[in-house]
Amino acid sequence: MADQALERTITADTPEEVLPQQVPQEIWAYAKAFLLIGRPSLRFLWRDGEHWLDVQLAREGAHGPFSAAADRVSARIERVEMPRGITVRELDVLTLVALGLTNGGVAERLGTSARTVSSQLERLLEKLGQSSRGGLAALAVDLGLLRLPLPGGVPNEGGIGVAELELAVHRRLDRGHLPIRTHVMTRLPIRLGIVVPDHASSDGEQTLNGALLAVDEINQQGGIGGRLIEPIHEIVRTFDWPDIRSALHRLFAADVDAIISSYVSAEHPQFMEEIAGYGKPFLHTATFEADVRRAEQEPWKFGMIFQTCASETYYGAGMLRLLEKLERAGSWSARSRVIVPLEMPSQSMNVATPLFREQANAAGWNVTESIATPVGDTDWDAVLDTVAAVDPDVILIANYVDSELVAFHEAFLRREVPALVYGIYSPSNPGFVRELGERADGVIWSTTTGTYDDELGGRFRAQYRAKFRQDPGWSIAGAVYDQVRMLAAAWSSVDARNTSDVVRYLRRWPYRGVNGVYYFGETGQAPKLYPDTTPDAALSQAHLVYQIQSGEHTLLDPAPFGDIAAFTLPGWLDPGAVNPSNDA
Repeated sequence: MADQALERTITADTPEEVLPQQVPQEIWAYAKAFLLIGRPSLRFLWRDGEHWLDVQLAREGAHGPFSAAADRVSARIERVEMPRGITVRELDVLTLVALGLTNGGVAERLGTSARTVSSQLERLLEKLGQSSRGGLAALAVDLGLLRLPLPGGVPNEGGIGVAELELAVHRRLDRGHLPIRTHVMTRLPIRLGIVVPDHASSDGEQTLNGALLAVDEINQQGGIGGRLIEPIHEIVRTFDWPDIRSALHRLFAADVDAIISSYVSAEHPQFMEEIAGYGKPFLHTATFEADVRRAEQEPWKFGMIFQTCASETYYGAGMLRLLEKLERAGSWSARSRVIVPLEMPSQSMNVATPLFREQANAAGWNVTESIATPVGDTDWDAVLDTVAAVDPDVILIANYVDSELVAFHEAFLRREVPALVYGIYSPSNPGFVRELGERADGVIWSTTTGTYDDELGGRFRAQYRAKFRQDPGWSIAGAVYDQVRMLAAAWSSVDARNTSDVVRYLRRWPYRGVNGVYYFGETGQAPKLYPDTTPDAALSQAHLVYQIQSGEHTLLDPAPFGDIAAFTLPGWLDPGAVNPSNDA
């Protein structure tokens, strides 16, 4: 079987000849037998020659994935590597331990000695970081580290899912079988709080939709160890602290197991104190270095707070890097070597820092005083008059509200300042291009958390469009989707109620999401950024720089993700181009 995952939905009557032949045919027999057991989902491993296949089964029906009338099974099969170097025989032992067998019982099924099984268990405890066989069994069930067909043959009884499925395959269950699970009280859900900004409709929609997409996908696969994720969202006024505080307290009262958000927390220093008092994990994308440093300096208080992207302090350096590459490539040349920063009065949008000015000066640039541009209270035509007076080569506009950048760009095109426009984050929202149309062409923008245009990112974008009938943009939807998935990975391995264990897991294990790789390390509170803080693109998120061309976002930098040769001179700088503002 190829490395690419295969997905197929079948019924008990699907003919064998129409089933994919690259998958061992026995797996389809197990998929059909899955319909005989009353479980919403099941996951196991299958040995195919020298490779392992991860098999995930989920029931589907007319009334949703958990309907009692479900008569179809969705199968997802993918080639995987065994984690932590677990051997074939160790997986056999792990599977049988999860069934509840003693060392002697395991040895009897495998034709070996109890002493050998004891040694194999010791190695498994070390490899999987567990202290007891009970912990091994729970981890095996949670992560699907269970092998089928069951080592040693058909079990004497059911209990866990793989045992019931093995019995069903061998026709030792009938359709009246009721698994133990149906007689046990429904497990309490894992509650996830989502703080959604209301100031920009596209931003708020992407924040909520990205989170709900991830939650729905996880729940359709049976949740976390049989516990569904229950999303509880609060829509807040971004700049209204009393409103935000009330929303947080409602989430606290709901006893949520974690909270996720976009950048709301950056506007309010009290936010971190409230979260620290509650004591549960909080993941956000506020791009605010001061909060990251605060958390790193007081881990005993703020260690459960993670910024899932790099900070605003790297935006300026990324712009200087791009300008150097453009000049070196001969794609654009500076005239005055003047940069004008326009900054939203927000701590997270202070990009023209002393360090940035020092870096710019070393590269031969003169950075003027920053011009404050308050949200909803800026006369953009007056601002452009001030900008034009200094004749800049580059206008650096730091404002995460896309409607503000739209207003700026309309004024900019009326004024026709001969400068590059370099935005921060907000053009990632679909509303920017939707509002401006072709007039958006030529704008350059960057983000420290962008959705990759690769197989994972493309799949996410397709799933988002299919569910919400709109485009997810290129940043925040993917970022919160990854936040949910990261938490789910931790919850699948440790107790969701144990904050220390969840935090320890988030730190220790890198997570590859649709916006890149999240790795915090033992002390960090934000992921690494390529190429700003690490040369390793495989263990970081990329600092992505785009240019809008013909209504599409073309990735310019960094390599190997982007291509600087794809840059085109904006129409307002190209003497042969028609000024799009004339058609506005």
